[in-house]
Amino acid sequence: MKEAYIGVDIGSSGCKAIAVDREGKTLGVQSVRYDNTLVCTGLGCYEQPARVLRDAGLDCIRALVRELGPDRRTAAIGLTGQMHGLVALDEHLEPLRPILSCVDFRNEKQNDEIYAKVGGKEGLLPYTNNKMVPSCTAGKILWMRENEPALFARTRAVVNPKDYVRTVLTGVPATDESDASGFGVYDVRNHRWNRELLDLIGLPEEVLPPVFHADQAVGTVLPEVAAELGLGPDTVVVAGAGAAIMQTVGSGAVEEGVYSVVLGSGGLISTSLGVCAHNGGARLQIYSSAVRDQWVAYTGLMSVGTSVNWMRESLYAAESARGAEEGFRRMDEEAARVRPGCDGLLFFPSLLGQRNPVDDPYAKGVTVGLTPSHTRGHLYRALLEGLAFGMREVYLQLREVGAPMRCIRISGGGAVNTLWCQIFADLFQAPVRRVPEYSACGALGAAVLASHHGKDPASLPGRFASFGSDRTFEPDASKKAVYDDLFAVYTQIYPASKGIFQALKRFDETH
Repeated sequence: MKEAYIGVDIGSSGCKAIAVDREGKTLGVQSVRYDNTLVCTGLGCYEQPARVLRDAGLDCIRALVRELGPDRRTAAIGLTGQMHGLVALDEHLEPLRPILSCVDFRNEKQNDEIYAKVGGKEGLLPYTNNKMVPSCTAGKILWMRENEPALFARTRAVVNPKDYVRTVLTGVPATDESDASGFGVYDVRNHRWNRELLDLIGLPEEVLPPVFHADQAVGTVLPEVAAELGLGPDTVVVAGAGAAIMQTVGSGAVEEGVYSVVLGSGGLISTSLGVCAHNGGARLQIYSSAVRDQWVAYTGLMSVGTSVNWMRESLYAAESARGAEEGFRRMDEEAARVRPGCDGLLFFPSLLGQRNPVDDPYAKGVTVGLTPSHTRGHLYRALLEGLAFGMREVYLQLREVGAPMRCIRISGGGAVNTLWCQIFADLFQAPVRRVPEYSACGALGAAVLASHHGKDPASLPGRFASFGSDRTFEPDASKKAVYDDLFAVYTQIYPASKGIFQALKRFDETH
């Protein structure tokens, strides 16, 4: 019987799953949206029901198995998904509370306390080689211990959302090296929880899950779950990797000078490294890769697809009422008629705060240069350019550890926008190659990783590097000057607005 391999991506707004054959050819794609499940419960507090994410993952697997039919046996499953979340599991491996999501940063106080004990961000580097992202899992654990002691006392293990789905499949609570890297207490150089750091900050190691490499089997699907999903009881489940890492390797960005850009709800730019480079200034995230003996350096923006959807729902509501596709079609038409540089209009797209190049969860969106001559098409193109400017700004940080850019491998739902892809090519002055399965890049990477289980790990980079592209966007040299000049202005917006953001924070706290 022919074999199939399934990759599942447990995202923040939906689940995607893809099945491939032994050669990596796509056999089927499934997706489930769970929009509007992210609930704001207070300033900086965003929760999601664990059951929704679990059911979406299982539904996608079930649908793929049915689509594959009786002539295909699912041999292995790999997972990826949103990072930096918290799913607290009890002794029965059931969630004790809603997920503290990847955009939840209620643990600001706990992060500050950790930094105080280690001597700031630079002081944390000897332990982890990373700064803590505002939403890091370790800070969330300490928040839960302080604010929900009764629930914390019942916590057997803390995992991330994709790990929770794997736990449901296998009965084994665990994580992988990349998601462990995102906890904030993992030594990425030596691939272990840093016990010295745990003792220093008072975080109990017993709630941290065992750590597997991405291509390692965590277990097989439980018999009762296998029967429910139409799987064989010998179906292997590999550890997989967090979204930022899996999207990097799944896009084919595993060679020097190749950068991955992911345009999803958030935005990422990343590159693979053959050594664990020193994270000078603690400006980046350098995590263990899904490829052995590699690391991924990445950074990015909080509000990418979120910004685009906000503009569609706000300024193009009438068109969107006839369907999202009609809304996007009209937006793209109007933006395409606007000259590069938008006649001096700039958009600073920090609608959900800023993680890079500085940590400021209270940053806001800013429009600069607006005049009566500007139309909504100008505003939309300015948003697209502003997001690309933001990626260029954080790319300069990546260049401190990575090679000069040879090309961009672009993926994520936003890659469907050919105008946006061309803006990236023109602004970076580098070829942009769109990944064939650009909207399911993470799931594809997880599926290919699952198909490689039991094979020589040294051949995996070549497997990812061989991924082709469905379209290449070449840079237009005539656009370089206008984008260089406008980028110089863009980089001044945050320093000029920082004081205003702090004043608005005080306003929100007061009113």
